[in-house]
Amino acid sequence: MKDYQIVWRGPVLDATGYGAASREYALALDRQGVDVKIETYTWGFSFTGVDRYEKKRLRYLIKKAYARNKQRILIYHTPPGNIDTREERKKFNYSILNTVWETPKIPNSWLPIINKFDAVCVPCSQNIEAMINSGVNVPVFLVPHGADTNKYKPENEKLPLEEAAGKFIFVAVFDFQHRKNPETLLKAYWEEFTSNDNVVLVIKTYGDKSERITNKIFEYKKKLGFGDETAPLFIMTGILGERQFRGIYTLGNAFVLPTRGEGVGLPFIEALSSGIPVIATGWGGQMDFLNEKNSFLVDYKLSHPGISMNSEYAISTVYRDLFEEEGQIWAEADIDDLKKQMRYAYENPDLCRQKGLQGRRDMLQLSWDKAGIALKQFVEKIIG
Repeated sequence: MKDYQIVWRGPVLDATGYGAASREYALALDRQGVDVKIETYTWGFSFTGVDRYEKKRLRYLIKKAYARNKQRILIYHTPPGNIDTREERKKFNYSILNTVWETPKIPNSWLPIINKFDAVCVPCSQNIEAMINSGVNVPVFLVPHGADTNKYKPENEKLPLEEAAGKFIFVAVFDFQHRKNPETLLKAYWEEFTSNDNVVLVIKTYGDKSERITNKIFEYKKKLGFGDETAPLFIMTGILGERQFRGIYTLGNAFVLPTRGEGVGLPFIEALSSGIPVIATGWGGQMDFLNEKNSFLVDYKLSHPGISMNSEYAISTVYRDLFEEEGQIWAEADIDDLKKQMRYAYENPDLCRQKGLQGRRDMLQLSWDKAGIALKQFVEKIIG
């Protein structure tokens, strides 16, 4: 079916998880022979690390003309905030939302917006249930993220980091927001490991000013009563080149993030693709691909997000308007089990390598081309 053009509207040039997924989806559709035109927007985190061919192709798709004698299909890759669907109806034959959410219930404000689209596609099975159980009455399709196992691979050069030489290295990559749960990660690390342990935690984060993030972390440490006896912590903020970024994963022995909720968790995919195991909360969208063979899964309890958001120990950005609604739940990782899993990984590097190899094999079964095929089939089913 060639009589349509997909206008992909997404943050394809942003250095965020949404940005990475957006450009991969668009390029995957392009590789399937679909006529794709990109309309890009940004959240202010400009990405410079796209390889030369991809950058050239993205620029071409951005500058590409709109088709005149074809059906125009808008795929809007965004959280469904303030979208004027009436305007889109004037310009497009069909409008499809590609979005993601992190709990089993979508925000109340999203429902009427989503139901004005012709369809919605989401990247995990928990999202399917959330959409249906929340009252979405347009078709909902599963289009999982892929794994770029050519970019993220065990052979990638490690990020040179003198402070980590010769140590067991935990790595964590996340947006500095409350849902990612940096509070529990830091507390567990400081409680479990001391300067006598041959270990280091390397954090790559963003989402606030670098100095502010660092200050919040060390004010939190002081508030908890920890001093210089804790194991070392290395914090990176801001934007890295893509080669450096990939090297964070291969630098590590294990990836760790006790997240409260994920729609996917792209860093988990990137870590497994790079051949290192994941230590993560055993609940959320990531459970479509995490398991006991490739990960160390952490016990949890479900609770209302407002409980931890209103804690005096919350240090990262919160989004109250979305998560504090009645009926919302997410997972609070059991800190004792997190400490147990981190200690177990630290004491069993061979097991980490084994789980990492399995994770690499599992990610080889995922691909963005599969995502492109699924998205193309979904579009053609919608337009008949």
